[in-house]
Amino acid sequence: MSSEFDKKVDDFFKNYQDRGMKKWAGFYLSDHTAKINQDNKRRNTIYVKKKPMDQIDIRAILMRSFGEHRKVSVQLKELSIDNDLQADIVGFVEGYREDTAIISGNLVLIDYINHIDFIN
Repeated sequence: MSSEFDKKVDDFFKNYQDRGMKKWAGFYLSDHTAKINQDNKRRNTIYVKKKPMDQIDIRAILMRSFGEHRKVSVQLKELSIDNDLQADIVGFVEGYREDTAIISGNLVLIDYINHIDFIN
């Protein structure tokens, strides 16, 4: 014994065609698309290799940055997995030793620094 409602439900599902992904297209939020665009921009950015500096100049800038609390931009010699230059590390020198420096929370081996500049 089937009710009128059960018959309508059965008829609905017999004739229903799912639209697939079309129905989900409206659910992309603005923050999702902004993140996707930001990620695409980051991937498509090509970094140019700066002029290599010698260790004496690198250490002098690190020491001066630490003492004067000046912001620096550091380009590493190390390449990414895709064999590309990585983005510069930008920030303040928070600590400095003979072979390492801490720049905005990043531990950096001084031997791996290609170029360093002050940022105004």
